[in-house]
Amino acid sequence: MRIAFVIGHHERAKGAVSPHLKVSEWDFYKEVLTYIQEANVFLHDHNISGYTSRIKNTASKLNKVDFDLVVELHFNAATPQANGCETLYYFNSTKGKYYAKIFSDIVHNWTGIKLRNNGLKALVNKNDRGFASVYYPKAPTILIEPFFGTNENDCNKIESAKNMACIIKDFIVNIS
Repeated sequence: MRIAFVIGHHERAKGAVSPHLKVSEWDFYKEVLTYIQEANVFLHDHNISGYTSRIKNTASKLNKVDFDLVVELHFNAATPQANGCETLYYFNSTKGKYYAKIFSDIVHNWTGIKLRNNGLKALVNKNDRGFASVYYPKAPTILIEPFFGTNENDCNKIESAKNMACIIKDFIVNIS
């Protein structure tokens, strides 16, 4: 199975910062992917202005290769009380929903982090946060939000980038 990983955000705008893990989304997943051998990694071009233009550019690169799945890597951030795992997918993608459920269940089984909305969030229209990321690639695409970086308990359960890499490896084994 050919899987592409897209690190959410980019090197100039690194996304949410976890005060508990002391790392941004960008830096966290850069480290996570060092533990995953032969990962097909794609980065958003920070020189392209505009969120949708940047996402479309990345999707264009992804669509030149016949991937079976695209995984965009993120973590959530909100109030310190907000917690849980949620995996986003395009509402019309049966395979996307299937992969999203497997990923969320694996996060829950490994860590005990609760599943928000059964671990799934279907993105229906262009105003939904993350819609472009799951809509433009031709391969089924999931956008993972396995924990809240602003929640100390979630961060304690994730523990480290190395542990997150193990969770992703388990996911890969389970879908292959």
